[in-house]
Amino acid sequence: MDEKELRFRRLLGARIQEIRQKKPMTQPELAILVGYKDYQAISRIENGGTTASVYTIHLIATALEVGIEELFIFD
Repeated sequence: MDEKELRFRRLLGARIQEIRQKKPMTQPELAILVGYKDYQAISRIENGGTTASVYTIHLIATALEVGIEELFIFD
């Protein structure tokens, strides 16, 4: 994995975490809404440890009640 991909994964994960915490919602609560049995999958996404599929990103945006584009606004 190159540095650009790693940076992108970390930015996306941080954005998901930021939006989730503003709800406020826990990782286990988000995992349930997304359909994951294990909340650690959400933790790995938020920490940039794994790449979420486009469909998973869609499910996360829906669960967080934001447009998918909101997940890609990095400050």
